[in-house]
Amino acid sequence: MANPYAAHDAFVAPGRRAPEAWRVALMIVCFAAVFVTSPSVFALLLPTESAVEAFQEGTTAFGTLAQFFFFGIAAGGLVVLLRLVHGRGFWSLIGDQQLALRHLILVTWGVTLWLLLLQVLPPWINPDDLAETRNLAMWVLLIPVTLVALLIQVGTEELFFRGYLQQQFAVLNPSPMAWMIMPSVLFGMLHFLNGQGAADGTLWAIWAGVLGVACADLTARTGTLGAAVGLHLANNAFALLIVAIEGWPASGVALFLYPYEDPETYAQGFEALLDPVAVLQLFGMLTTVLIMWLAARIALRV
Repeated sequence: MANPYAAHDAFVAPGRRAPEAWRVALMIVCFAAVFVTSPSVFALLLPTESAVEAFQEGTTAFGTLAQFFFFGIAAGGLVVLLRLVHGRGFWSLIGDQQLALRHLILVTWGVTLWLLLLQVLPPWINPDDLAETRNLAMWVLLIPVTLVALLIQVGTEELFFRGYLQQQFAVLNPSPMAWMIMPSVLFGMLHFLNGQGAADGTLWAIWAGVLGVACADLTARTGTLGAAVGLHLANNAFALLIVAIEGWPASGVALFLYPYEDPETYAQGFEALLDPVAVLQLFGMLTTVLIMWLAARIALRV
């Protein structure tokens, strides 16, 4: 049987130039510091106090998009650290550039088509339940800018988790348990902070961890970062552009807005994970990841 991860060896090769574990540990610590400070640096670049406030709240179109554009600061820091610690550059995280672009386009469109299909299936959005439906023309005009902002955000995350960490962990240990699972666990842990409480955060973490495994698998199958970025981009675009809750962070570019709810309503402890609603929610989240992964493989024919 052919090795489905045959292309992975060439993708990992740049990581062999300076493979020491201490370098990886140093990169993780330093990039974490860069990432944490990036919003403050980005805020310093904004022209007015009102712009800074909008960025921090993320409830307007400007604020929401700014919250994703700031990832560019972190990406720049990652590239600088990569040169200082490992002596290699940006493109060493990508794989073959032409193939990566092709994989990015194929997977973005392939996953988008399947997600569009899911949107037209029930349960449908009831207009009577909405607080607002935004102006369609303005929403459409914002889509290209939103996609650029999201490409910066997901690109930064993929560069670090499926680019840098996957390469270096594979050099340190060729087992998929190392290069596929460990970066995905870290990716999931980071997303725990997206939740409104322990239970909600855990759902976020499990979902993100499984998404990370899907992206790592696609990266290993194709030998480039393009497929992982494409899947991640399509997922985040649908999460951002279709439905949000009025007044919540990252709600500024959604077409449909549900009425505001107090986030504390969702701040439940771990015991809430045993609730059938939470189990059903997790099942739906993981099923969507599976569908996206299969759609990406169909688009790539891998």
